[in-house]
Amino acid sequence: MSLTGATDHTFQVDLRGLVEVLSQHLYSSPDVYVRELLQNAVDAISARRLLEPEHAGTVELEVRESHGDPPTLIVTDNGIGLTEAELHSLLATIGRSSKRVGPDGLEPPADFIGRFGIGLLACFLVADEITVITRSAAAPDSPVLRWRGRADGTYDTSVLDADLTPGTRVHVRARPGCAHQVARDHVLGLARHYGELLPVPVRLHDGTGDVHEITGEGTPPWEPEGASLEQRRTIARGYARRVFDLDPLEVIHLHADGVRGVAFVLPYTAVPAHRQTHRVYLRRMLLTESADRLLPDWAFFVRCVVDADDLQPTAARDGFRDDERLDAVREQLGRCVRDHLVELARIRPDRLEAILRTHHESIAALAVHDTECLRLFADWLPLETSLGQMTVGEHARRFGELRFLRRVDDFRQIAPIAAAQGRCVVNAGYVHLADLLERLASVRPELGIAELDPTDVADTFAGLTLEERAQVHDLVRTADLTLQPLGCAVEARAFAPDNLPAMYITTSDGRFHRELDLTREMFTPGESPWGGVLDAMSGGLPRVPATRLLLNLNNPVVRTLAAQAQAQAAAEAKAGAAAAGGARVRRAVQLLYLQALLLGHHTLRELELGLLNDVVIGLVEQPEEPRP
Repeated sequence: MSLTGATDHTFQVDLRGLVEVLSQHLYSSPDVYVRELLQNAVDAISARRLLEPEHAGTVELEVRESHGDPPTLIVTDNGIGLTEAELHSLLATIGRSSKRVGPDGLEPPADFIGRFGIGLLACFLVADEITVITRSAAAPDSPVLRWRGRADGTYDTSVLDADLTPGTRVHVRARPGCAHQVARDHVLGLARHYGELLPVPVRLHDGTGDVHEITGEGTPPWEPEGASLEQRRTIARGYARRVFDLDPLEVIHLHADGVRGVAFVLPYTAVPAHRQTHRVYLRRMLLTESADRLLPDWAFFVRCVVDADDLQPTAARDGFRDDERLDAVREQLGRCVRDHLVELARIRPDRLEAILRTHHESIAALAVHDTECLRLFADWLPLETSLGQMTVGEHARRFGELRFLRRVDDFRQIAPIAAAQGRCVVNAGYVHLADLLERLASVRPELGIAELDPTDVADTFAGLTLEERAQVHDLVRTADLTLQPLGCAVEARAFAPDNLPAMYITTSDGRFHRELDLTREMFTPGESPWGGVLDAMSGGLPRVPATRLLLNLNNPVVRTLAAQAQAQAAAEAKAGAAAAGGARVRRAVQLLYLQALLLGHHTLRELELGLLNDVVIGLVEQPEEPRP
């Protein structure tokens, strides 16, 4: 079947279903109905001030409770009010709002909090019927009107024979099951939660003659008038303790186009993947306590409270629309945080160090992937070096080129040797640090960052003289033969510190073979296919000189062994047979080898564990020399 013509039709809207979708699924909690009523009242006062700039607006709340009947919340404002035409065009047309255009048809002033024309629907979260009684201030002869809307999508209007000053009164009667949400104490708490900072007086009458002031008691942490910088910090810290239940490491005042606020540096370690939620006000009306993406991703370690004049809220009013305007504000707020940290580095480095002590690991984790974060924090990141703790920036100023070791065990072995030489070597064995330094090397090439191979350290040791080589020749030959079955070559050098007799160094190939050997020992030969796999993985890789034992000629133990080995060689040459001292030298070499392994935090293989037992037994069974 083909259609030869086109006919226009009008969408059919199920008002009852639409009201249910918007009221039941748009908002995160039924409690937001109080926020929406306060917003409409304050906006009505703002609209009246366009006609009467000196108008003093007020908002009055009253909860009427009686036994056997559901409670009713009445919200009264002396704002602009509504005409009969506006009742039909605004209240009865979902999505239409007088606050989207001004009286001249142009963009309205930024005095209005809401602009979606659906706020009143939030009342259907707790009520089946809403009654609005209003009189327009824009039309002096306007009668008092009543609009009554129902959750099924129907409404009626009527003219009341009553005397009412211009303004609006909204009646919300709790439906069955929602009485607790319209109860007086609950409404009082919600009104203070959402409206304590509103710029117009808001009061709640409890029905007994007592009046509760909603506004005027809370002080916005971003604008204490006449306060010094230290007083502002104290006020902001008090706000953080009262509202966020935290004692911040630092208070940072925020300012952007049409936005002001305060950021609090968290006193505990934060996870970069977990975005902080922020407390957000729109023209001093609380929108949400769980807004995210208000700051750049790198600022995950702060939580803030802000008040905005003209950012566009989402329809549910639980945050701001992610648009170019928010992007610009996000950049400006991030710059406030960054500039404050830079200023701390200049005038209060102790406070910056406290922040970095708490958050440096998380900052480093983020900086691996976030270039902006890396550039911002690189100079302040702490480093563990062979010459003590220092920051990246301090290292650059003192030493220039930065050399790091990727493994903690390598650093533990190299650090005392490098320190004795006055060399600064960085421990990059902690999570993310090696990756961060490699990324920083490309971002900041002037830092001269490069990985250091442990074997490179040995190449910096001074060579031996001819006399020293002759002195240790026999010891090196004996030690080399002794350790050959363990896959370790022996060399003699002279290096500091003097109290270190030997140093075990290995290349990446040597570490790989050692790990394969340790893994192979976990399986019983012939009973697991993994043995063949491991053998195949190790094939073709050189084992010698992958590992070396460097004997330190500056050490008295090594010099003593060298003398004994030299005497042993002379005795062998003279007598033509082995002398008794040769076994002791070999056993001492084995002990130095095992000590060097343990100092380097290397796991001992089965062969080496057996050797350790043999050395200990040999010492125990060695006959005692007769006492003089």
